[in-house]
Amino acid sequence: MQFQGTLTIPANTAETAPVIHRVGVSPGITDHVFIGLPPGCKGLVHLAVWHLHWQLWPWTPGEYFSWDGYVFDFHDRYPIEEPPYELVMKGWSEDDSYPHDVLFMVIVETAPPAEDVRLLHETLLALGLMREG
Repeated sequence: MQFQGTLTIPANTAETAPVIHRVGVSPGITDHVFIGLPPGCKGLVHLAVWHLHWQLWPWTPGEYFSWDGYVFDFHDRYPIEEPPYELVMKGWSEDDSYPHDVLFMVIVETAPPAEDVRLLHETLLALGLMREG
């Protein structure tokens, strides 16, 4: 299933006080992710996507997607197995003049076999890419 959200990031939004938008999703495993930064952002607009208390994309904590007129398009498998079933867009902007709308879209494979979810969860924990709770 496809889920999407748009986050309007006002001018002069501080990194320490990002705006957020919650995108409801179904339980399952993410498959394909798109993050669109429209023309005019000029590298001044920044976005990260979170699940629970964990930054998912980009994977490096404290990093953000930032560009001008570009769509980040990649595959990533991540289990969403406990409520709240949502991904959280967090954005901030150094632009002192204009707001910007950033698009996030994710494809989630719903209702995967429980064994697949368990194995992926255990692998991510073992690699240190996911924390319990």
